[in-house]
Amino acid sequence: MTTRRLPGAGAELNRDEPFTFCWNGAPVAGFSGDTVVSALLAGGHDVISRSMKYHRPRGVLTADYWDPNCMVQIGSEPNVRGAHRLAAPAMDVRAQNVWPSLRHDVKAANALVGRFLTAGFYYKTFMQPRALWPAYEHVLATFAPGGSVDLDAEPPRCDIRFAHPDVLVAGGGPAGMAAALAASRAGADVLLVDHGHRLGGHLRWGSGDDRARAAQLAAAVRAAGVEVLTDATVLGRYDGSWVGINQRTAPGVWERLVKARAKCLVVAPGLIERPYVFAGNDHVGVMLSGAVRRLLNMYGVVPGERAVVFSANPDGAAAACDLRSAGVEVTVVDASTGVRLERVEGSRRRAQAAVLSDGRRLDADLVVTAIGWTAPTTLTNMAGDRPVYDEASARFFPDRLPPDVLVAGGLAGDGSVDELVAHAHATGAMAARRGLTVRAQLRRATPRADPTVTSVPPDADEPVPLGRDPHPALFMAGSHGIVDYSEDVSSKDIVDAAAEGFDSVELVKRFTTSTMGPSQGKLETVNTVAVLAQELGTTIGRLGTTVWRPPYAPVSLGALAGRNDIPRRVSALQDWHDKHGAVPLHAGNWLRPDHYGDPAAEAANVRNAVGVIDVTPLGKLDLCGPDVADLLELVYVNRWRKLAVGAVRYGVMCTEDGIVMDDGVTARLADQRYLMTTTSSGAAAVWEWLERWLQQERPQWDVRVTPVTPAYTSINVAGPRSRELVAGLVDDIDVSPDGFPYMQVRTGTVAGVGDCVLLRIGFTGELSYELHVPAGFGLHVWEALLATGAALGIRPFGVEAQRILRLEKGHFIVGQDTDGLTRAASAGLGGLVKLDKADMVGRPELGWAAARTDLPMLVSILTDDPSVVPVEAAQIVEPGTNAIRGRITSSRMSPTLGRSVCLGQVDAALAHPGCALTIRLPGGAQVGARVHDQPAFVDPEGVRLRG
Repeated sequence: MTTRRLPGAGAELNRDEPFTFCWNGAPVAGFSGDTVVSALLAGGHDVISRSMKYHRPRGVLTADYWDPNCMVQIGSEPNVRGAHRLAAPAMDVRAQNVWPSLRHDVKAANALVGRFLTAGFYYKTFMQPRALWPAYEHVLATFAPGGSVDLDAEPPRCDIRFAHPDVLVAGGGPAGMAAALAASRAGADVLLVDHGHRLGGHLRWGSGDDRARAAQLAAAVRAAGVEVLTDATVLGRYDGSWVGINQRTAPGVWERLVKARAKCLVVAPGLIERPYVFAGNDHVGVMLSGAVRRLLNMYGVVPGERAVVFSANPDGAAAACDLRSAGVEVTVVDASTGVRLERVEGSRRRAQAAVLSDGRRLDADLVVTAIGWTAPTTLTNMAGDRPVYDEASARFFPDRLPPDVLVAGGLAGDGSVDELVAHAHATGAMAARRGLTVRAQLRRATPRADPTVTSVPPDADEPVPLGRDPHPALFMAGSHGIVDYSEDVSSKDIVDAAAEGFDSVELVKRFTTSTMGPSQGKLETVNTVAVLAQELGTTIGRLGTTVWRPPYAPVSLGALAGRNDIPRRVSALQDWHDKHGAVPLHAGNWLRPDHYGDPAAEAANVRNAVGVIDVTPLGKLDLCGPDVADLLELVYVNRWRKLAVGAVRYGVMCTEDGIVMDDGVTARLADQRYLMTTTSSGAAAVWEWLERWLQQERPQWDVRVTPVTPAYTSINVAGPRSRELVAGLVDDIDVSPDGFPYMQVRTGTVAGVGDCVLLRIGFTGELSYELHVPAGFGLHVWEALLATGAALGIRPFGVEAQRILRLEKGHFIVGQDTDGLTRAASAGLGGLVKLDKADMVGRPELGWAAARTDLPMLVSILTDDPSVVPVEAAQIVEPGTNAIRGRITSSRMSPTLGRSVCLGQVDAALAHPGCALTIRLPGGAQVGARVHDQPAFVDPEGVRLRG
């Protein structure tokens, strides 16, 4: 062939925009709209990769996102799907999992010992002796597939978005577009997500009329106001139609994770063409009919010169027709005649001949199969459905779906494009009715809802089923071939697994690793089931499929992590901190002063004189309404109904399973107004927690929750001289011990600024006042405190000094000294929990925990050697062994005591005062310690903070 490009062909290409990129260091020509692989094939590059285990040459199989043979490295990005990724100018593309080159891969020597690399090889070979495991691990790592990660490369920018559509349609083929269009016209907010770069599904690689129909539907969808995400994949469906979407080409970012709460989900992913299992089916030049039509009609690439098409359906006939139109010599083997494709022969570089079951040998450099489809029921499986096999159609179908999940297109049945569109239109209208009904129900159930919200008539209709066309059950020839191209698993491996007693598809999956590769079972699952069923003498329907779990398609860790450049929150005092030498601390989303040069000296100054710290990140929620006390009684473990106006109380929140969630103080400012403070990291979670209980569980309560964290600049004034300092700046508040006692709140004027809130509390263990000042006047009040306190020995202190002080006092931090398993009793809060309350969150679990005597306990710990400060998370072990009995949660050198102090969680048997402990340090050294006789190391009687 003089060229592999058809003149003027390729609906996806813009031939006015040619460019070149590099393939293994050599230039390759392409056009705008080309994928990496379509450009490579057009340039005569047939071998794209090497197989995982045997390193056999691999070429195009499906020419789409699911192609297991087209993984490449692009720049510093490994494991890129080359048959899907669009080529770009100057792109550096390389083969991966090869050495030293794609053409001459030394690892191909694995094929010489292939008969020893059977299913379960790793499990059987690398078990003994255990002492050699490090060597085994090194060898296995050397042969691990995939590309290379450049740890020095600039990480790509990702982000996260939240969406709340009435209807979410997964799949942008003709059925998906019709469903989205109908739902939008019915008044629903619709989000349409498609795997491809453009809408259209299988119409994109069909005839000219097909492509025109796709363009017409796509234009109507956009005109109807449907939001469309292309090059995006619905990753999973969770409870309540919570849907995750990986958007790969979002504007301004590399990838975006969309978290959508869909009121109704329409699953319309189309069908995935299934490979045929036969000897030599992984030779370069063996393709599916869909791959051939994509290459010809979308990219104008002729994939071979002489083709054999093994066809059992109209798609095979269409592929043969397209090949003939491109000038390819074609021989069609019609499956209805009973003749089967038995094997393909070829060289290391390309297929050369197809051998049929009747003994004929047909010369061919291109072997095309069209033997059936797999219905990707993954998302419906995630909705709780188990698919049912239809013998007549030779594929699985969804069975019993929840009301908020509907199906359209090939997943629902068969028919012409007009029939599929008509069915999908009815499905989309039904989805809109169901979604709008849920929307109305949610709005009516919300106390702050617009009372004029109108209801939508409930949908009592059941989806009208589509017909199902008969199709021959063709899965495997009389010879063994590859079942899972990603994992190099053959049909013989599955037969061997069955012989070893693995008679469940779930067990065979794990033993052979079939379906566990990047294709996620889309191409392999049904063939795996078919081979196993044949070997066991049962049917595909009885054997069933594996359970598909999220994600539907692999997703990068970057997309899951979200933004790596999260905007930092700062207080109104941040410029002052920067000018005065504060060392910054990134605490969650906040930038805070860690210290100003000497945290130990800062802590000592608080103990001996007075200090000020910026505590603006403390969560602050303004609670108003007649039912606030009821809300506090519900979410806190202690009592709140009798909290007097002007009083402050400490409270702990637990989750429904009794785990400590957050703590803080809440002050009653007026009869129906309270100010709640939370931990800095828990502010948003607590706000959402309160709203959840108000909106979903107690909508009848009249409570308004307003987050006011950034509205106030919060300053803690601490130390034995703090009363003198505050008294010099207020003239409308009596700060005497009797006028403003411990655990009280006052409102008034500070340094001439009104509407300030003052709390008399003491996280540092010293006489303290927490000042909440309108943020616009925060710097003024801060500087006034420093100026007035100069004669009192004032100095600012940072987060590190605060942590030293609180640890000396024995105060724990939620999330540091507690974890996701810590119950209130374990944190020493048993006396705070009031189990005789009428109701509170987590009450049953809290009651069970209170009755237990085996829970780990949080205790204060002193090391035998006072100079040793164990690292946080150091393990507390059984003496003489490495049996873990606890861990250090907080540790510091105390400037007040001149020795180390710690908090730690230990087994209940070790929690009594004076109990000897052994702490294992990094490097293996051990140090003795003992449980302190009380929580506080400094001022256990509380004289200083109550003074």
